[in-house]
Amino acid sequence: MLLKLSEKVQLNDRVQLIQIPRAEMKLKDKAKCRVAGWGFTRTRGKVSNLLQVAQVSIITQKECKGKWKYLRHNLPNNVTCALGHKTKTGFCKGDSGGPLVCGKMATGIVSFSKDCDPHVPNVYTDISKYVSWIKEVLKQKHC
Repeated sequence: MLLKLSEKVQLNDRVQLIQIPRAEMKLKDKAKCRVAGWGFTRTRGKVSNLLQVAQVSIITQKECKGKWKYLRHNLPNNVTCALGHKTKTGFCKGDSGGPLVCGKMATGIVSFSKDCDPHVPNVYTDISKYVSWIKEVLKQKHC
């Protein structure tokens, strides 16, 4: 979903813009990215009062699909997957819709995980797969 705001947002220290991909792209395997959210800090835990940020590493589609197929779940091709980088971090319940940021670009949107299990890759919607749709929506005057 895209939201069209009724007025311009005031940018400041707490509100900033972020780039999105200009075209479909493939993230490099093992690329270091960050995910942020206010969700649970552990399985059956509590939501956080402070924004949490975790460093994660991109993994290949093949590796991700293999791990999820083991759980009897076939992944679509419009996703990106990542695992916690040298830690047991990633996103958890309540983080859905949050950003996956690689470099200075929002490349993914938190989608789903396996009960916050650090051994199963987190799955993100790949923003680059929707760039042409985003551009079409932005061209519309009445939306």
